[in-house]
Amino acid sequence: MLMVNARHTCLSEALAKTFDGAHPCALCYAVADGHKPEKKSELPGSLGKVDLICTTRGVKLLPPWVTFDFPFETYSVPELSFSPPSPPPRSPAA
Repeated sequence: MLMVNARHTCLSEALAKTFDGAHPCALCYAVADGHKPEKKSELPGSLGKVDLICTTRGVKLLPPWVTFDFPFETYSVPELSFSPPSPPPRSPAA
């Protein structure tokens, strides 16, 4: 609505005309129609109260807890590391 009003007048007048409520657009009418209370359809009284709570519970049996021992191995640092190359490499510029 602001863009439509801004095509015909300056921006300040377009803002005032858009938000003053005296110049509603088609969307404003649609929103106003949506706010009107709808007619409620009457339900027949023969349905009564419906109980939606389940009174029985299912039992879920879980398997017993089983522990698992992971294999344990020790490594020393010298076994896992590699020695540096001998003699140390030299750069070609040196």
